[in-house]
Amino acid sequence: MFAQTLIAGLVLAAPPEATGPRLEKGLEVRWAGTFTEASFRPGVRTVRTYDVDTRLLVLDTGDHGADAVLFTRVFLNSDHKGPPSGVVRLELVRIDPRGKLSVLSSPADHDNPSPKPRPWPLVRLEGLPSTEGGMFVEFPDKPLKVGLAWSREEAGRPIVSWTMADADSFRGQAAVKLIAEQKTTGYYGDRVRQAEWRRQDKLTVLPGTGFASRLERIVERREPEADDLAFRSVLTLEQQGRVVYSGRLFDERKEEAVHAAAFTAQLDRLLAAGGRDGGKPFDALVRQIDRYQSENGSSDTVPFREAIVFIRKRAESAAKGNLPPAPPRDDTAPEALLAVGKPLPDVTAPLVTADGSITVSRLRGKPVVLAYFQPTAASAPDVLKLAQALQAERRAGILPLAIGDPTDAKALHKELRLTIPVFDGTGVYKSHGLEATPVFVIVDADGNVRHVIRGWEEDTARQVTDELGKVGKRKD
Repeated sequence: MFAQTLIAGLVLAAPPEATGPRLEKGLEVRWAGTFTEASFRPGVRTVRTYDVDTRLLVLDTGDHGADAVLFTRVFLNSDHKGPPSGVVRLELVRIDPRGKLSVLSSPADHDNPSPKPRPWPLVRLEGLPSTEGGMFVEFPDKPLKVGLAWSREEAGRPIVSWTMADADSFRGQAAVKLIAEQKTTGYYGDRVRQAEWRRQDKLTVLPGTGFASRLERIVERREPEADDLAFRSVLTLEQQGRVVYSGRLFDERKEEAVHAAAFTAQLDRLLAAGGRDGGKPFDALVRQIDRYQSENGSSDTVPFREAIVFIRKRAESAAKGNLPPAPPRDDTAPEALLAVGKPLPDVTAPLVTADGSITVSRLRGKPVVLAYFQPTAASAPDVLKLAQALQAERRAGILPLAIGDPTDAKALHKELRLTIPVFDGTGVYKSHGLEATPVFVIVDADGNVRHVIRGWEEDTARQVTDELGKVGKRKD
């Protein structure tokens, strides 16, 4: 009891420091653990366990945060009989001061058509965790304390709800426990009518480092009309050590990582093209890798060399026509009812900020913008401000549709001092096949969907405005 009280006291004193990751140039951190996935289909039960090894190497730091390498290898457990089976993946990443990840292009990838940082890939709900960045969490603006809750949005998926759950410890050091949950709205329903899923992450974070020393992630899926789970995966990772490299040892690792990232991006682009140019581009990549390896043989002992070898094998196989199949359809995603060029499924939504309701089909004759949002989400004020601005320009019918507690929507509407009415979209958004917000649906004067914009980024407001301009003219 005394030990628990002591740990809790240390943790509660530490949160002001835990505002983001603390990283330094040359730092390498390694996590190791297992990944188990199990399918429970009628008459068929399969369970596979993989060994997981993830490394972080910090290449540079500055006001922007840190640029680093994330290297992950996932292979069937060593007890597995047969040839090795798994994946190796390396990405260059940027970790901003709050802990948010993005993907960087490699300076060695001279043909990259999109050199700007890209969003970090979403957690895979099924399949191997080959791009694993779950050790990092985007911290809230407020200091951490027990019970603090915040949320983060992901394009095309439900909100991720975070909570600082309690005091924790890692190898005798005071830590905090952070828990994240992301789920579809019907996951806990008594009767499942479509595929529903839930993801939960548990992180043990040392305030002095700002990233997870221990990670557990559970993903579960339920199928329609079934009482039992259809799928469950568990990822566990634990920090194994850290070291700081400098001089030649650092330079070798950086050089290897930069080229591994470039080769990875080149192969990704070739595979995305579906091999339409035959095997020659893959052969060219193999020759490029061979030339690099012959000129940099001294780096054979660098762990990142394994990523280059893996890319070479995949490129060599693809050159022979052995292209991987197209990615399977995500069974966890709802049916895409918002089909561009097709009529918008009609809905009726009650007003939140006044009495009455509106039926979308009655607005035909002019363009309409439906703006689905969650009042408690960080993007909600920006969504409503955009809706207010568009209404002021009288360019179309603007319908902000709140998903969640109407009380929260009313409070936000009042706080922002808006005049545009807000509608309750909670009972109708399933009619449009939505599971996440924000979503902007632009409908032409004939009632046909012309554009669907998901998520909120820096240029979303401009994108919505531009797309609206294509389907309607300003009306005075």
